[in-house]
Amino acid sequence: MRKRHPNKYTNMKGMRRMKKLCVALLLLSVMTGSAIAAYPEKNPQGYIMWGAGGAMDNVARAITPIAQQHLGKTIILQNKTGATGAIATTFVANQPADGYSLLFGAENPNLYKVAGLSQIDYDQLDPVLLMMANVGVVVVAKDSPYKTYKDFIDAAMSGKTISVGSTGPGGLAFVATTMIEKIHGMKFNKIQFDGEGPCITALMGGHIDAVAVGLLAAANFIKSGSVRGLAMISTERIPGMDVPAVTEAYKEYGPYLPWGAFFGVFVRKETPKEAFDALQAAYLKAYEDPKFDEFAKSMGGVKLGLTGDKARAYIKQNQSVSAWLLYDAGGAKFSPADFGIPRPQSK
Repeated sequence: MRKRHPNKYTNMKGMRRMKKLCVALLLLSVMTGSAIAAYPEKNPQGYIMWGAGGAMDNVARAITPIAQQHLGKTIILQNKTGATGAIATTFVANQPADGYSLLFGAENPNLYKVAGLSQIDYDQLDPVLLMMANVGVVVVAKDSPYKTYKDFIDAAMSGKTISVGSTGPGGLAFVATTMIEKIHGMKFNKIQFDGEGPCITALMGGHIDAVAVGLLAAANFIKSGSVRGLAMISTERIPGMDVPAVTEAYKEYGPYLPWGAFFGVFVRKETPKEAFDALQAAYLKAYEDPKFDEFAKSMGGVKLGLTGDKARAYIKQNQSVSAWLLYDAGGAKFSPADFGIPRPQSK
């Protein structure tokens, strides 16, 4: 059988096929670029790791309506609670990295690994913006027999059973309560709720004796007289709040402070730059809006406005303090050293 050799016709045919392939690839590239450049083409979904009425919920619902005006699409918010925020964190971390799934998260994922809750934390996510920070405050019901923080601690030290609300390992309420137990050498009866809002509701309903929550969740209740603030877990009083700093009664808290919560919006790592930049620009504009300033002031929050490396450094510093505090207090299943979390240096 004679061997066929390429001729002019077959060469031209091959060249036409190559041109078609190149045109197809070029069109695909243009279409892909257009899809990214057009972000957002649909409404992004926002998942709040804590329940309605809590600090994270309040911050997310204050800043997002402003941000979506600049984004040009509605950001659909929903509370996806459970496992100290790990349900929402894991869910977003497993969604496509396309900028359409946003996590509204607090400091809780920083403790997932040492608490044995999850191997997924902020290492799998990028901060679009850290909006605010807030300090903890110990509150009791308005008709509580505890008029001061010392009254409260003295009762606990006497052996009286005191029920304290908690948000589970990793939550501000849990870590703050653990700090109190460690410093004073006693134990509370911790009762877990699905967020700070439900904790305060239980407190006002007489189901628990006290709870340590973020000031953002409690400020309005304190100002209205619905609950009584006993102590800010801080070395200084917060302007506008008639609540003593905890170090005014007990200097022993000094080495653990400052410490508190933070609130941010995150997306999966590897989200396209165009989508990430669009989200960040919208949230930065919302952050600078006078309406958000007023919200922060009225709630007693501290504005952060951190992005990029500064945001990541802030998260890592918070993780270092919280993880080692929890571990030293016997509240962690694993050592922070197992995950390369450095022990905070004494100041």
